[in-house]
Amino acid sequence: MCIGAFLCAGLCGCDKQNAAAQAAVPGAVAADEPGQEEPLQWHPEDGYICIVFGYGFNNPEFHEDAIKKLQEKYGLEEDGGIIIPLIYPDSLNGRISNIYDIITEHKTKGVILLGAPENTHRTLTKLRAAWQEPAAAEADGTEESQPDVQQPYPIFSFMPQDDILGQESNCDFVLEYERSSSIEEELNQETELLDKTVEQILIRAVRYIDEHKDPLPPDDKLHAHVQTIVGDHKIHRYTDSESGLQAINHFVIEQTQEPLE
Repeated sequence: MCIGAFLCAGLCGCDKQNAAAQAAVPGAVAADEPGQEEPLQWHPEDGYICIVFGYGFNNPEFHEDAIKKLQEKYGLEEDGGIIIPLIYPDSLNGRISNIYDIITEHKTKGVILLGAPENTHRTLTKLRAAWQEPAAAEADGTEESQPDVQQPYPIFSFMPQDDILGQESNCDFVLEYERSSSIEEELNQETELLDKTVEQILIRAVRYIDEHKDPLPPDDKLHAHVQTIVGDHKIHRYTDSESGLQAINHFVIEQTQEPLE
């Protein structure tokens, strides 16, 4: 699946914030321009945020600039900061499964996946099994005593190349660009803009995790949470074209030239 198929045109001309969506979520982070002046927030004792730069986002032109901005705001682990950037495949010896050890060996407070490669969902499923083990060991083995273990930290997935159902079942939410039949002819002139859009979304996502701490449940407020993270560009829930069923935690950025009201 080509990442270009998701990087759709129609993201120009959006210059208003989604104030209504932010107001609907208590404690929501305002979708400010990520480049504006903010106080440094380096608190590694609270945990680290692991960011995987996968397909479509592992080119130096994108990840070097994004990591630089995150370093300025939150610091990298090597600086005593909270960001652990992982460039796939180079940082992971070519195996996405290696994120398991990195995530479990650190005090992790969030995971962000950009262009998650194939089989990422298998590692996320393994993580879920690991969360269950300590609590299950304390249970007496009866059905009534089996623990209902809560997800310990947020997991956000943007533009995955992995099995989409596996992503939906293991992440707080999945976000993609709306498909377009005309994307190929407009892709070249839109690439720089789209990279900038994703970079802004990434920085907001990091800020959201740093300030909110807890995972986002699949409730009626999830849409507003994701809209705040996305910022100016309107989103809606993904609807399967064959079944007509609407996803609970899978969203797409709409192809629209109109700013949010």
